[in-house]
Amino acid sequence: MTHAVRAEAPVRVADVGGWTDTWFGSPGRVCHLAVGPGVAVEARLVEVDRRVSPVLLNAPSLGESYRTGPHPDPAARWGAPVPGRHPLLEHAVAAVLEAVDLPEGRGIDVTITSAVPPGASLGTSASVVVAVVAALDALVGGGALAADGPASLAELAHRIETMRAGREAGVQDQWAAAFGGAGLLAVNPYPSVARTPVPLAPDVAAELDARLVTVVFAPHDSSTVHGHVITDMVTCSSTGHDRARAALRELSALAGDAADALGAGDLDRWGAVLTEATGAQQRLRAELVGGAHERAIALASESGATGWKVNGAGGEGGSLTILAADASSAARVRAELVAADPDWSVLDLRVAPAGVTVAPV
Repeated sequence: MTHAVRAEAPVRVADVGGWTDTWFGSPGRVCHLAVGPGVAVEARLVEVDRRVSPVLLNAPSLGESYRTGPHPDPAARWGAPVPGRHPLLEHAVAAVLEAVDLPEGRGIDVTITSAVPPGASLGTSASVVVAVVAALDALVGGGALAADGPASLAELAHRIETMRAGREAGVQDQWAAAFGGAGLLAVNPYPSVARTPVPLAPDVAAELDARLVTVVFAPHDSSTVHGHVITDMVTCSSTGHDRARAALRELSALAGDAADALGAGDLDRWGAVLTEATGAQQRLRAELVGGAHERAIALASESGATGWKVNGAGGEGGSLTILAADASSAARVRAELVAADPDWSVLDLRVAPAGVTVAPV
């Protein structure tokens, strides 16, 4: 029996068409690029006292280390894991362990680390769920989930986040973490996904690595801005309804343009589409492009950058990905972003051709 495994999953940037992969914004399409390093999860079988909860969750980036286990009510059990401190993490564990009988006197230590700061709007929470599920499946689940392929893993991770943990989430982040690479997702009806891979020639991937710059501003919570967009979409009398619907149609169309440009290796055209998508995102809701985004965009524009994309839901905080004109320009942009604000973090991300991977430790 394997006693320890390590799962790694990428995050994603440049999600053209984001918002159209939600229950209120679909049908739609999203073109995104998986990058890493992202999230790593190490799961280890250990001896535990039967009187304590069987799983130790260590999440250094959250400042957390605590035990989780099934609810004491026999009718709830793993359907309502306790203590409810971080429901997303606890339900990711529960989704695997509810179908597994741990050996007597055995528990699991789970350690979650991330190269990406929390709240960066890069789909990190979905990557964590995918990696946790993949690690536990390999450690104690016999690899049953992995055997069904990355699509099943992505679908399960999305159900965990939305149905079990009760969060608002589109579908794209889970698919990026499970599959990696560049992909075009058609979402119709939500949450169904048809994925078309966007092949990247080796020289194109290398150029992306050299030219992409991602800056993270501050932790971002998309709950409030999600609420505003949902109100626009579902309220018939809302003055924002027609504007929002038009912006979503534009974003979905731009996703196809992004996939075409990226697949053809026309990175300058892809960069222009990123900028167009950021404009459409702002037309969806003005506050989706926050003050920090605008400062970084102005800096990128002055440097001659080819394009830029507000990642994820947008709003205050979060991140921006910039396509610099060339490698030397990218180095200057990085230095200027670091100097612009001491609270900003510039990440060293590269194209992740593969999705989640698991290996014994």
